[in-house]
Amino acid sequence: MAGTSVAGHHGTGISYDLTAPLATIKGTVTEFAWRNPHVSIFIDTKDAQGNTVNYALEHNNVNSLATLGYNRNTLRPGQEVTAVFHPSRSGAPVGLTVKIVLADGKEILQRQQAGAQTRDR
Repeated sequence: MAGTSVAGHHGTGISYDLTAPLATIKGTVTEFAWRNPHVSIFIDTKDAQGNTVNYALEHNNVNSLATLGYNRNTLRPGQEVTAVFHPSRSGAPVGLTVKIVLADGKEILQRQQAGAQTRDR
């Protein structure tokens, strides 16, 4: 009998609502965590009551993004950005990144999404 190792991975459709309209936030990057298994982007934004909310947005792994020309310096704390993402199914301030728009309008870290609609948060 031979043994094999199996790698497990969570499905993004379990954590994020891939069928809901996309969410959009404007805010300030607090951290760009360039690490595996997923690069994460942390953004402070204000809610309807003016309270600061820190969103955690997941993206692809380091290798996939590096192949596209991105690196650990692509985003820096203090940068003003707009983030478009698939929202969490739980309503928590987390999501799956679709794209980041820099203050000058340049779109980066794009992920292909078929048929997704947008909504503001």
